[in-house]
Amino acid sequence: MAFWNKIFQRGRSRADPLPTGRVTVAGINKNSILSPYRSRQSDILSNLRNIREEAEAIDFLKRVNPDVSMALWNFLRLSNQGHKMHFYESKNKERRMPEVESMWQEFASRVNEVSNAGLDGLVDILHQMAFMRGAQAVEVEINKARNDIVDVHPVVPQTIQWEIEERDGRRVWIPYQQQMMKKVSLEKGKANFFWVPTDPDPDDPRGNLIMVPVLDAIDFQMQILQDLAAVLHHQGWPRNDIKLLMERIMQEMPAEIQASPTKQREWLNERWQEIKDTMNNLEPDDDYIHWDDVEINLNQGGNTNRSLDVRAIAELVDTQTFSGAKQMAIFMNRNQGITETWGTVQFMIFCSGIASVQRGSKRLIEEVGRLWLRVKGIQGVPYFEYNKVDWQSEEQKVTVKLMWQEFWAIAQLMGWVDADKAASESVDVEKAKSDTPSENIRVSFSAGGKQGGEGDGDKNDGKGGVRNAGNILRLWK
Repeated sequence: MAFWNKIFQRGRSRADPLPTGRVTVAGINKNSILSPYRSRQSDILSNLRNIREEAEAIDFLKRVNPDVSMALWNFLRLSNQGHKMHFYESKNKERRMPEVESMWQEFASRVNEVSNAGLDGLVDILHQMAFMRGAQAVEVEINKARNDIVDVHPVVPQTIQWEIEERDGRRVWIPYQQQMMKKVSLEKGKANFFWVPTDPDPDDPRGNLIMVPVLDAIDFQMQILQDLAAVLHHQGWPRNDIKLLMERIMQEMPAEIQASPTKQREWLNERWQEIKDTMNNLEPDDDYIHWDDVEINLNQGGNTNRSLDVRAIAELVDTQTFSGAKQMAIFMNRNQGITETWGTVQFMIFCSGIASVQRGSKRLIEEVGRLWLRVKGIQGVPYFEYNKVDWQSEEQKVTVKLMWQEFWAIAQLMGWVDADKAASESVDVEKAKSDTPSENIRVSFSAGGKQGGEGDGDKNDGKGGVRNAGNILRLWK
C-alpha cells in the first residue's frame, strides 16, 4: 500500500501548472513529404563550398565524407553502450523504487515515436545533435489531463533563436522558435523545453559547433585528392611515344605544296591529324601498321621520378582531419605505428570527451524523469546512468568486479553499510538474500592468495589491527 500511496500523492493545487501539448513544431525547413530516395552528389567539393551555414555543411559531410561519417559513427556507438534509470525515495536516497522503475521501462519503450527506437534512439539523437549541431534539446509533450507524457520530441538546435529579455527584474536569455509567420516562446511556463549546450561560451546559451574545424580540413582533403588524381593520370600511366619523322614527311610532300608556306602548313596538319585519329581509334588489342615516316616506342612507363611526397601530404591532411573531427588515429583506420600503450591513452582521452557529452544527455533524461514523476504524482528522485565503455578485457573486468565485491564485503563487515547496500552495489540487486553474521565469517589478508595452511593466519601489527600483506581478501565460513 505504501507504493500506491505515493502514486496518489498528487497535489490538489499548484502555483505553476504544467503546460500541456507541444509548442515546438517538426519539419522546419523540410518538405512535407519525405521520399525514401536520396540523390547522389556529383561534385561534393563544389556543393560543400556552396553551403554557407556551418551546421548544414557539417550535416552534409556526415553523409558524403568517409572521415566525418566514421567520426560520427565512432562517437555514437561508443557514447551509448546501454544505460540504467533508477528511482529513489525522496526521504531515503538509498532505497530504490522497483515498481516505479518497471513503469518507467514501459514509458521508455514508447518515447521518440517518430523513429520507433524508444529511449535508446532518443539518446543517440541527442548525442548526434551535441556532436554535430552544438546543443541537445527536447520538448516534453504532456496530455490534456496532465497525468501522462505523450512523447519526448528532440528539437533541432538551429531552429531555436535566443533573445535577452527582462524577467522578474533580471535580464535572461529566452528561447524562441520561428514558426511560419509567428515567433513562439519556449520559456518555462509556456513549454516543457529543456536545453543543454555543448561547450558554451560565457553569456552565450547557444553552444559551440565542435566539428567546425573539420570543414577546412575536409575542403583541403578533397582538393588534394582531386589534384593527386590529376598527377597520377599525368605521371603514373604508361604512354606511347609517337614520333613523326619530319625529314621523310617533307620528302613525300608534293612539289606544288612545298612552294607555298600556307599549303605546306595545311598539309602537315592534315598528316598530323590523320595519324592522331588512327591511334585514337585503335583497340587495346590492335596491332600498329604504319609507314616508316612514323616511329612508335611501345609501352613507355610513366614518370618514375618522384616529384612530390604523397605520403607526407597525406599525413598532414590526416592530422588536420583527426583534430577537426575530434578523433584519434586508432579510430580512423590510421594507426601510424602507435603502440598499445599510447593507443590506450588515446582511448582514455576519447572516452573523456564522450563522458562530457553524456553528462548533458544525462541531465536532459533526468529532467524528463522528474517531469514524468510529477505527472504521475510520485514522490521520487530519478538517477540516470550510462554503462561504461567496454575497453577492458574479460579478465580485467572480472578482476575489477571482484575487487569491488571485496570492497563492499569489507564495508559490511566493518559495519559501515548494511547487507542490502553491499548487495545492491556488488551485484545490482535490491536486497541481500541473507544477512550473515560477521562472527561466522573469517577474514584474512594473505600474501599470494593462500586459503589455508601454514603462514595463512592473520598478522597482528601490535596495534590491534590486521596488517594487509597481499591486498587479497578471503571470505569463507
